[in-house]
Amino acid sequence: MLSSSFRFMSARILAFAVVLGGCTSRAPVPARAPAPAPARAPVELAPIVVSPYSDAELAAEFERARALLLADKVREAAPLFDRLVRLAPDGEVAPPSLFNAGLAYEALGDRPLAAERYGEVARRFPDHALARGALFRLARVTAALERWPELVEVARRLLRLGDLRVLEAIEARGALALGLVEQDLVDEAARQVTLARDLIEAHRLGEAGKPPIELAQVSFALGEVRRRRSEAITFVPAPASFADALERRCQGLLDAQSAYTEAMRSLDAHWSAMAGYRIGQLYKELHRDVMQVPPPPSADTPRKRQLFEGAMRLRYRVLLEKGQKMLAGTVRLGERTGEAPAWAHRARDALREIELALAEEQAALARLPFTEAELSAALDALKAARP
Repeated sequence: MLSSSFRFMSARILAFAVVLGGCTSRAPVPARAPAPAPARAPVELAPIVVSPYSDAELAAEFERARALLLADKVREAAPLFDRLVRLAPDGEVAPPSLFNAGLAYEALGDRPLAAERYGEVARRFPDHALARGALFRLARVTAALERWPELVEVARRLLRLGDLRVLEAIEARGALALGLVEQDLVDEAARQVTLARDLIEAHRLGEAGKPPIELAQVSFALGEVRRRRSEAITFVPAPASFADALERRCQGLLDAQSAYTEAMRSLDAHWSAMAGYRIGQLYKELHRDVMQVPPPPSADTPRKRQLFEGAMRLRYRVLLEKGQKMLAGTVRLGERTGEAPAWAHRARDALREIELALAEEQAALARLPFTEAELSAALDALKAARP
């Protein structure tokens, strides 16, 4: 039986609980769930490659691949070098395997893969002895692939090496100039060409005999600078002095042709094909532009305008003939050497266009009611009348 004191205490506790319950109109708030922890980014761990081969076995496999490369069995060597890189990506054989794979793919004509392998050497093993050579190889392959922004980047990396030999500095500046000019950065390219040519002249390089191959790129870049500046001189609208504008355009053409011809002195099939194509294009583009010249005010009748047209066709047909001759030689070079197939193909296409243009010129002249003597006389008269 409960004591009276216990019953009294229990009654007070119950009464207190009832009072608390009546003082609030809201139900008790359930406890909040703790906020979820912020999602953590997954941690990427570098894969650990465990090679099933010992260092000695990898070295022996490398020597086998190297022997195949030296024996010009590049199709067999290339996949072996790639396999060595997969088996030991951070091993001692990885940098030379990547470099040699680049050589093999380059020999196979697969320049994109060659560029990838050379780039990997330079990126993953920048302190390796082969990194320098890989960068130069990458610059040459990138130029051949016409990846101009990438060529500029690689050339600037080469110039940052700081301890370049003379020919290396010339090659790096030539690559930079070429990458710039092909992106229409003509003035910047011209500065790099000047720096390279200063080195060439200071060391009297290429003055006798076949010039070093490194000079060919500089000469070609110079030709590109001169070509772009020359072709900026146009004849529509008619310039104040057609004769002066034409003279400056022709002089620019001859200056560019001189630089391209200098590039051909290296006797390298690639640079020779590029230069030959460009010279052919110089003449073709000049013919196109000059034939857009409007008749002078003195040609104020249909007959005079016909005379002007015929005289212009007769006089400037020689530009197409010069371009035809240069492009035909470039096509023969490509067929004889099998080198620079892309540029030889362009030369073949341009030659076909010039041959069609010559046929059209001949047909247009035949339609006119004038002899060549009459057209020549008309041209002299129009030249005298033109301001």
